[in-house]
Amino acid sequence: MKHPVRAKKRGAVTLEFHPNDPALQKVVLDHVAAGASEIMLALDHLDSLDVPALRDLIALLRRTREAGGTLALLTTKPQIRRTLAVTALDRLFSVRSAAGAAA
Repeated sequence: MKHPVRAKKRGAVTLEFHPNDPALQKVVLDHVAAGASEIMLALDHLDSLDVPALRDLIALLRRTREAGGTLALLTTKPQIRRTLAVTALDRLFSVRSAAGAAA
């Protein structure tokens, strides 16, 4: 699966998150290694986040932090935000409605 960069601005890269995509971790870590200080994962193309997707997000967060980067989630969908709140992952991740805006 290709991982097009949706936006790149001042050390930040925005990518679409696709659950169960083993290549995404490498793409994220490659961007951090290339100097991106923040990776933003767009979630609005998803209808929901299931347990495997949440597990993938947590693993990506851990590996991104280990590599010296930060990870933020971008979504305007209430059902995605609700899932993040119910699982308390909104406390672990920076959740924004748009790139550069805290929500």
